[in-house]
Amino acid sequence: ICRENPACKNIFLTCYETDPVFLPVLEDNLERIRKRCKHDYDVRLYSTVYDENYLTNVSRHYTVTYFGTVEDKFDIIILNPPTYMVEKGSEEAEGAGGISMVKINAAYLFAKVAAEHLEENGQLVSVLPTAFASASSLVSIRTGLAERLAVRKIHLFVGNGKNHKRAVPLKKNLVICYSNSKEREDILITTSTDDGSKEKTVALPTLSYDFVVDKADGTLTLPKSIQETKIVKYISGFPETLTSIGLKMSTGLVIDTKCSALLSDKQENGSIPIIRSAAMKNGIVKFPADGVKKQYLMPLETSLFQRNKNLVIIKRIPAKSDERFLNSALYFAASRPANQFISTHNKVNFIDTKDKNDEICARLAFGIYALLNSTIYDRYLSIVSKSGQVNSKEMKALPLPPKNLIENMGVRLMAGEDLSVASCDAIVNPTLHIIEK
Repeated sequence: ICRENPACKNIFLTCYETDPVFLPVLEDNLERIRKRCKHDYDVRLYSTVYDENYLTNVSRHYTVTYFGTVEDKFDIIILNPPTYMVEKGSEEAEGAGGISMVKINAAYLFAKVAAEHLEENGQLVSVLPTAFASASSLVSIRTGLAERLAVRKIHLFVGNGKNHKRAVPLKKNLVICYSNSKEREDILITTSTDDGSKEKTVALPTLSYDFVVDKADGTLTLPKSIQETKIVKYISGFPETLTSIGLKMSTGLVIDTKCSALLSDKQENGSIPIIRSAAMKNGIVKFPADGVKKQYLMPLETSLFQRNKNLVIIKRIPAKSDERFLNSALYFAASRPANQFISTHNKVNFIDTKDKNDEICARLAFGIYALLNSTIYDRYLSIVSKSGQVNSKEMKALPLPPKNLIENMGVRLMAGEDLSVASCDAIVNPTLHIIEK
């Protein structure tokens, strides 16, 4: 602060530390820093150390003003909070206020409370578990912070992926910088493969605020490389979505444990086939699938079956052994002409027409498959996914090229009779002007 702000003459520093082992070290360091501030920069450092729990005691400290007293507020708050679990109703949870979860990581409470003690245009920087970006249980914490503060910068610690074909993983913590400001500017994301040293830190191209921070639930989209940022920006510019071209994605109907009495291994009189993820082989649904149990359903409940129509099937939860995040296959009604109805398992999603009386034509089905089975779309979905699985909300918002281009790609994929990733890339990349490097 002294070096970067020559006009600064006084610094007021407040520290919270409860560990008696560290308190003497902290106080000794502060005395050393105080002397250096004065000697090297002619700046007075006034420091206060509270050997108290920040969550339960910060609201008890006040600053005297001309108009009375207010709770202490700060221009800069730096948090490296503890990560122990806090129970609902505990003194810490009560101090943070509005906590409904049975248990919550204390780190999130530190950020919540700190946001309330930040001066206008002040900055809050905190280390937080990476789960903060997407955990459904933290919606109220994220949205509360998003309403009060603006995200400015994020630093990610990137691990080494064992499966080189899948997106590299993030380590357990991230660093996030907020500003107490109404301005929602582009966000800078930096990454490193170590503890964040300057030499190994990479700054990514800035991303729009609304892309990184979801308006609805505050979840964060976190590209991890320059290449991923370019992919996100490029695909995000496409004009269509599934909805705009008359399609929708739904989750499969059958959950084994809820209708076990209706399932069978062999076809019986009146039973219908269930499309399971194990039936997805080389881009098509093969039925019956070898070695798979409970592939037939007695259609006694209308909520468990659907009309036999052309579908694009997507594996909902990718396995760790899968080479791709997005695994899809084509199902055509003509492959089961004797069945008026079929069913789908809960571990798959399926793309169908919004109009229940309509059906996806073959060229559009092949075109959608070509996009989903391409490398560029697999990378995009793995970047923007916030749940580790393919869900309807993210697929509904998936940017798509114009419908006529999708159908054009579908016709070429049909003509080639090769549904591999390489074949899809050979069609999708030149059509969308994607240059592989």
